[in-house]
Amino acid sequence: MQQGGFLEQIKYAYKRSGVIGQLIAVSLVVHLLFGVSFMIERLFIHPEIIQAGGASVVESFKGQWFAAPGDPAMLIYKPWTLITQLFTHGDFMHLLFNMVGLYFTASLFVQFFGERRLISTYFLAGIFAYLFHIGCYYLIPAFKGQVVNGLVGASGSIMAIFAAIAIHRPSFKVMLFGVIKMPLILIAAIYIFIDLRSAFNPDGIAHLAHIGGALFGALSVINVHSSKHFMNRFDKWFSKFKWPSFKRKPKMKVYKTQAKEMTDDEYNQARKDHQQRVDAILDKISKKGYEGLTKEEKEILFNESKRN
Repeated sequence: MQQGGFLEQIKYAYKRSGVIGQLIAVSLVVHLLFGVSFMIERLFIHPEIIQAGGASVVESFKGQWFAAPGDPAMLIYKPWTLITQLFTHGDFMHLLFNMVGLYFTASLFVQFFGERRLISTYFLAGIFAYLFHIGCYYLIPAFKGQVVNGLVGASGSIMAIFAAIAIHRPSFKVMLFGVIKMPLILIAAIYIFIDLRSAFNPDGIAHLAHIGGALFGALSVINVHSSKHFMNRFDKWFSKFKWPSFKRKPKMKVYKTQAKEMTDDEYNQARKDHQQRVDAILDKISKKGYEGLTKEEKEILFNESKRN
């Protein structure tokens, strides 16, 4: 009974998490598959090689076919690595920190921009972060001549999501480590400063990818309500593809129906007014907590997080 109850709770939490849960689930499954394959190799196939410190076939396969290559010319032969890198991680702690960071930053992001924008930001930012990372090694003299390793992990995408909400709502405050209440923009600035200071350290962390992700996140929300904004244009194209969660219809249908009868300027103004309403509710949460919202405000916030 207890096991069944626990599995039901996991299933319920997954359904409630929407695309955030789906992104985390893919990363967990990929890591689990590689982990199981490595244990099989270590115990039964090549125990003598691995115990002697030799290279693991599984780890080599992961680095060669799932990591974005250090040599960008190799993308011609394995372009899929631009996507697989986002769901592949080094060790368990790398995965854990990234997934915890993704859950909390993405949960706030969808309140402002919705699930579709989260998906497009996650993928585009991850690709941009990789290109920025590689570009620095080829264009900046201080990095030239250094060995560029393959890139794995969702850190660049997570930094983009975090930077986007920090730039969009800089005064919005959150509890850092559950102790200190700080504005998002200050927390983002601290993380970026750490990455800038550590960019030259050979610590195995892709600090340049983090910076690239933050840059993309900032660019993605500047003048975000313009119909000519590159993210809005991408979202319009991306809407042709059906991500699983997008099949759910929003409860607030009036907003979309009215938009079809508006001019572009009227639509953009209505969208801006609606976003300001949502932002005001989020500000109220930071001051009075979720329970301080009215029933109508809770409904607006719920529908906004699930809007198509």
